[in-house]
Amino acid sequence: MFTRRSFLSAAGALAVAATLAACGSDDAGDGGALTKDTKAELTLAYWDKNQTPTVQAGVKAFNEKYPNIKVTLSLTAFKDYFTKLRTQAEGDKLPDVFWMNGPNAKLYATNNKLAALDDLKDVDWSKYPRALADIYSVKSKHYGIPKDYDTIAVWVNKKLFAAAGVELPKADWTWEDFHKAAKAISDSGKAYGVVGDVIGGGQETYYNTIAQAGGYVIKDGKSGYGQPEAIKGLEIWAELIKDGSMPKIQVMTDTKPDDLFKNDKAAMYWAGSWQANVFKTEYKDTANLQVVPLPKDKQQGSVIHGLAYVASAGSKHLAAAKALVAVMASKEVQEIEATNGTAIPAYEGAAEKWTKLVEGWDLKVYTDAAEKYAVAYPVSINTAAWNKKEVEILVPAFEGKTPVAQAAKQLASEMDALLAKEKQ
Repeated sequence: MFTRRSFLSAAGALAVAATLAACGSDDAGDGGALTKDTKAELTLAYWDKNQTPTVQAGVKAFNEKYPNIKVTLSLTAFKDYFTKLRTQAEGDKLPDVFWMNGPNAKLYATNNKLAALDDLKDVDWSKYPRALADIYSVKSKHYGIPKDYDTIAVWVNKKLFAAAGVELPKADWTWEDFHKAAKAISDSGKAYGVVGDVIGGGQETYYNTIAQAGGYVIKDGKSGYGQPEAIKGLEIWAELIKDGSMPKIQVMTDTKPDDLFKNDKAAMYWAGSWQANVFKTEYKDTANLQVVPLPKDKQQGSVIHGLAYVASAGSKHLAAAKALVAVMASKEVQEIEATNGTAIPAYEGAAEKWTKLVEGWDLKVYTDAAEKYAVAYPVSINTAAWNKKEVEILVPAFEGKTPVAQAAKQLASEMDALLAKEKQ
């Protein structure tokens, strides 16, 4: 499993912002038209080894158009990816083309490290989800082309539900239905009722419940954590842990939530769409798994995020780099990605193949969420700074060490202070 979070520390993020601004460049590299005879060497960086076959297929498609441009792949584990990228940015040695995520996109774009892509004539921006394209845009300029997206749903272990005598969830279930089922399963002693990542951040858990309660994480440059709706969206996780429906924080620290679920230690798992391929390859009995929409409160909601291909503004072969970005995010390559099953392709219509990854799994739950009730992943220029505060302040509240409302209001105050610095 890999997560979409940034590992930049708050201090590190601020430091890199200052450094990037100091070393930003307007050099556009070779801006001439490309032909089959164009010669160049590019480096493409990414972090998920499971997607290597798709990346290789994309490079092959690129080389069919430009056979004399050599592309060298650079794979770095996610836990080290953005640390390495920061060092490369500080030394003006970024890869020519690389993967980018939402929490870091605006930081690099606003500090002149990413090339604007609006001059790519072969790119039809209407074919990509607007919410995703906007994550990689600054002042109406596109700095990344979405390659995939993910939403959140609930995975269900049918045998554990049956063993506990609990009815399987229905598509229109509510928080009350969800909590009742989780408590009943935990009380049966067969397994934990539910697991989810509340330790590493809110993408799979509380970002969704905040939206379902009618709240928000960030809007118009202000934190929403102090609002009653956001507090309600946080409190449900503290309640699940308090009454035993969910493991204690230490249990989920010692054993990752997805491992607890894969080993039949939990009956439900709030997880991103990227888990589908993991379960296909690692879970022993795929017929025992079911995926259902998230339960709703005031409304339905599922966080949508996605990765993008970007080009370094300082690439010595910028025209070639931008052409590679266009091919890697094209319909042809994204349909290959759908067949490989590693992620939901962002290109319009390409996701259908992904939904058929495993017979019997209703993976349209994820694509339906994107189309009907998706909520954009919350970002700002220096997302990592307040991401760190989320973990520092909210995890103790989930453990019951501090009241959730108190923690939420503290987080809102500290987050607003960080957001104000972004405007200076």
